[in-house]
Amino acid sequence: MILPSSSDPTFNALPLHLQQRIDRAFTSVAQPDQKPSQNTSCETPANVVNPELGGGFIVESDIGGGFISEDVSHDSPENVTHIRMSLIPVALQNLDHPPDDEQVLSVFRNAASGWSSSSNNVDDGGVGEGLVSLEDWRTVCAVLFEHHNEEYEDDSDGGVLDDSAPPLDDDDQYLGSDGTNDDSDDEYVEGPTVSSSHRRTRGRQMKSSSSSPEPSTSGPKKITPRQKKACLDAFALFFPSVPATELAYQKIMIKDLQRIAKVLGEKIKADEMVEMLETFSTSPDKSMNLGDFERMMVTARLA
Repeated sequence: MILPSSSDPTFNALPLHLQQRIDRAFTSVAQPDQKPSQNTSCETPANVVNPELGGGFIVESDIGGGFISEDVSHDSPENVTHIRMSLIPVALQNLDHPPDDEQVLSVFRNAASGWSSSSNNVDDGGVGEGLVSLEDWRTVCAVLFEHHNEEYEDDSDGGVLDDSAPPLDDDDQYLGSDGTNDDSDDEYVEGPTVSSSHRRTRGRQMKSSSSSPEPSTSGPKKITPRQKKACLDAFALFFPSVPATELAYQKIMIKDLQRIAKVLGEKIKADEMVEMLETFSTSPDKSMNLGDFERMMVTARLA
């Protein structure tokens, strides 16, 4: 993959493997048909009929016999120099950076304000979504990671989390911490014993059958130390009186969700809580252990 060289000195000062990782995170969400256009440019109407030619009909080109030409160029992901603003959280998560970092997202929004997508459609009223250029992406990421080189060791897969944009049911593509059943709690249905050691599994390759332009990069996801800590901190909020050493043995039940919702003043229907538990639970009693909770947090881009 050959990408344009960067003019940013901070990015160029990064180790080569980190530069490549930043670029891979960008191209992993790039769309082949994404083409940028300046917001200030005027669009030229297509299919304009010359009244002096063709008697009012659209003049057929000498090439193609009047049919749509099939030689329309589509850039491959490695040639795309802009990505949609809505894909920035995905790219950030691929770099193991919090996808909901509002300060960073605000910087990218400002950078994207001068660009819009040329692939507008009727549904969005012709208003193009803001685009972030590869150069802006490199510049911001270089500032984020220039002092954390040691946290991003050179590895074969670049550390990118391969993830489809809305993966809400890829149960067998992810495995984080293994929950352990607590025999002393009669409220939970006894399930099979699960080893407490961390495992990595290879999930099934899933190909998107949708014609949606959203990127679909299937593959196994590996939870990172940062994500694991963020998930553990959030999981601990459900059990404020439980020691940290015992959190791995806890399970989130519907009563826990109801209690937290009441504390936060949120109105969540019982059937919605049950649906969430059923979606991510791997336990017979439809409760969520720490591993299930980690998968939910990563899938929902909350970690």
